[in-house]
Amino acid sequence: MNFAVRCSNPPSYRIMIEKPTFEAMPQIMARLEEKVDALTETVGKLLQGAMAPMVVTAPEEMVTVKDAASILRLSVSRVYALVQEGRIPCYKPGRNLLFLPSELRMWMAEGLRKGQPSIEEQMEQMNKGMRNSAKDRRFI
Repeated sequence: MNFAVRCSNPPSYRIMIEKPTFEAMPQIMARLEEKVDALTETVGKLLQGAMAPMVVTAPEEMVTVKDAASILRLSVSRVYALVQEGRIPCYKPGRNLLFLPSELRMWMAEGLRKGQPSIEEQMEQMNKGMRNSAKDRRFI
């Protein structure tokens, strides 16, 4: 005997449920066991994949001003000047200046200038201070 359970959303979805007999129980149990084994294997693979990227690496060692100067190939006084201008990435816990070597290398590679806005940014700042009538008369 078949029972059809209809979903309320689309009428095309039907779930057919067979009423199990006593003779069919071993086959049904075998199918259920296979499905549970497949699910267990899938969950195990997912857990292995989720745990793989969770490898903890040691944090990068921070360096002092002297070490930063040697990494950047600059004098110590020039490093202090760059810090004061806000052009170099640094950390100041307390009275000490500390640097991450990876950030210093990235700063060198990109020519990072946090304190110097681009020409477009400077023009936008100048235009914000002008009245509306002056904005229409831009010089090209």
